[in-house]
Amino acid sequence: MKKPKGFFTYYQHAQVIDEFSDSDAGKLYKALLRYGLTGELTDFSGDKAIQLVFRILKADVDENCRRYQTICENRQKAALERERRRTGETGAEQEHNFHNCDNCN
Repeated sequence: MKKPKGFFTYYQHAQVIDEFSDSDAGKLYKALLRYGLTGELTDFSGDKAIQLVFRILKADVDENCRRYQTICENRQKAALERERRRTGETGAEQEHNFHNCDNCN
């Protein structure tokens, strides 16, 4: 599964994040980056406010990732369809050639 290069930060969250100290806001942001990169969840059990906001923002990161996956899948389908029309290959032939490509990443 292809991962996005980042995630969106929404202005609507600024009011909530502004309530945290710079230190706590930094911890929250670092935890979101870690989660986006590795899927690792940070334990904020000692601070219920940060834990709650992390859960809300985590849902946004997850939704951004789902949208990215959908866009990638749709673009791949469109590219395969364009190539199929160009070459006249059937979908099965094209899929076989795509998955057996020696120089594919």
